[in-house]
Amino acid sequence: MNQAAPARRTPPPAGGGAPSIHRRVGPIRDARDTLDARRRSRVDREEGVDRSYHVHRGDRYDSEEDRSPSPDPAGPQAFSASILSAPFPPRFRQPTNVAKYSGETNPGLWLSDYWLACQAGGADDDLFIIRNLPLFLADSARAWLEHIPSGRIRSWNDLREIFVGNFQGTYMRPGNSWDIRSCRQESGESLRDYIRRFSRKRTELSNVAGADVVGAFLAGTSCRPLVHELGRRGPRTTEDLLNIATGFASSEEAVGAIFDCSKGEEKRKEDADEGTSNCP
Repeated sequence: MNQAAPARRTPPPAGGGAPSIHRRVGPIRDARDTLDARRRSRVDREEGVDRSYHVHRGDRYDSEEDRSPSPDPAGPQAFSASILSAPFPPRFRQPTNVAKYSGETNPGLWLSDYWLACQAGGADDDLFIIRNLPLFLADSARAWLEHIPSGRIRSWNDLREIFVGNFQGTYMRPGNSWDIRSCRQESGESLRDYIRRFSRKRTELSNVAGADVVGAFLAGTSCRPLVHELGRRGPRTTEDLLNIATGFASSEEAVGAIFDCSKGEEKRKEDADEGTSNCP
């Protein structure tokens, strides 16, 4: 009995062999990628987070990638949310001629100067100008701002009311007419030096009336001829007073210089007659 010949397998066509292991398994992934993806998925399930993205090869994400909420903007708690989120103006230049406020000067004037300097630097939004304020406060004023209740400052008017109200009683106020009356010419002090010192004191006391300034100078100087001159000409303003006094001092110095020279010449003649010399 003849046995049937075994069936022959047709060899695969050239170039069309069995698919490789790479084709059957797919792209090779690092085991760490898989473990990281599983770990993130487990944490998300435990925390109830819906990230709305899908993991792709190489841990790349689709266009709807996770966007965590932005942190709260930094700044004092006293500022409202609209102030803390005020945008930074383009090409803004920080003021360079405004000193940090320390509570020693008029708060209303300083705040106006600060606002004007920010405007000149390119800021036209009051909310941003308020947000920028902490950079121009000294340590004590900065600490005060940090203790204001949350959200208390919402506008420029709020800031001005609170700022001026707090520092109005702490800054050094100008003196009065009694302070300038205490500026008296000292023994041995030249008239010109006294005029300079009196003028500086007058600058510090800008709220003293002109008549009080004239009276204080007449009471303070020890130069009687100048008092007679001022009584004759009767200055009514500080400017008139200082012009007359300065001119009188210049005349006195010129006369003194002339007489000193004359006395020196006489002394030299006497020394020459006696055969002595004062030259070094």
